Amino acid sequence: MITSNNVDFTTKYIIEVKFKIKGVVEKSDIVGAVFGQTEGLLLDLDLRDLQKSGRIGRIEVDNESKEGVSEGIIKIPSSLTRKETALLAATVETVTRVGPCEAEIRLMEIRDVRETKRKRIIERAAVLLKEWDQKSLDHSEIEEKIDAGIKLGEITAWGPENLPAGPDVETNPDLIIVEGRADVLNLLRIEVKNTIAVQGTQVPKSVLKLIESKNSTTAFLDGDRGGDIILNELLQLTKIDYIARAPEGLEVEELTRKQMIKALQSKKPSENKTESRSKDKKALTGKDALFQKLMKKLKVKNHSIIKESLEQIEPGHSIGFNKSLEKLFDIPAGELFEKIKDYQSTQFLVIDGILTGRLISLLVPMKIKFIASKNKEEDLRVPSDIITFFF
Repeated sequence: MITSNNVDFTTKYIIEVKFKIKGVVEKSDIVGAVFGQTEGLLLDLDLRDLQKSGRIGRIEVDNESKEGVSEGIIKIPSSLTRKETALLAATVETVTRVGPCEAEIRLMEIRDVRETKRKRIIERAAVLLKEWDQKSLDHSEIEEKIDAGIKLGEITAWGPENLPAGPDVETNPDLIIVEGRADVLNLLRIEVKNTIAVQGTQVPKSVLKLIESKNSTTAFLDGDRGGDIILNELLQLTKIDYIARAPEGLEVEELTRKQMIKALQSKKPSENKTESRSKDKKALTGKDALFQKLMKKLKVKNHSIIKESLEQIEPGHSIGFNKSLEKLFDIPAGELFEKIKDYQSTQFLVIDGILTGRLISLLVPMKIKFIASKNKEEDLRVPSDIITFFF
């Protein structure tokens, strides 16, 4: 076997591939074929160099020969990144011969060896914390302070994205959306089990479908700019019934039991009230001069059609017009990402929501001329040939 020359090596992943070779071969033949046939395919992932630098460990081969056929498993320990490890696994699959014998090599799995350690650590930590609480706290204090570590076993991995969620996320008719795993864990401390974490922006489609199946949905988000961005995206993509926020500058995972209960009890309906819509119209009136200037630049004569759409658009909707200002669609903004491809003649777009880079990437090939929206994603870059207006 080829070793890593005693270089300090910490295994992150194990690549396991199975092989079938038409012939009787030794383990050293198999290792030699792997090194020889992968050499030079990817310069940055040459097996010999990787072993010398300690980025992969000792290659192990379990080999058994029966009736002239050798079968078994090759294990390659890796300390590379996830991307590099996947590339290395794909490279090993290209080996087709061992000596004069025809070979077939297929990946079984890439195991994260740290995950097993993490589970053991979490389970042990939960036991230690429970024992610690029992020794150091009064019985009443133990009931009041259910430590997060003891609740770890209740977190589930939901949907195709394995999103962190409470155990009742499927069965409860109501849903609470939070940002991350730590938020789900903190809410379990107060026995709130119908939560799901969207893990940042770009809300998965599976979550949007889940929201549609619920009687009511509450977005419980951090009291910072990140919470604002996620809330804007949710309001644009789907129907959120209530909004609860952590106090300004705090995150949901940092809140105490009393703060979480107070925030959820103080949740507010997400629908825009008449007063806020009136303020929006006044703000639009103050921007009339800019709007007139942009329409003149675009040589749009009957721009009153677009102006009316700005004033009368339904909350969370999007409206598209062709170059003749004929209305092509009036649909929820959440459906825009999937349906805009059906309206290739769209030249003017009005959105009651946030303009994102993801949407811009879909609109650029259509050579759209004008986009009006309520707000825009932070640090958004819009091509110079698209005129934007924020109302």
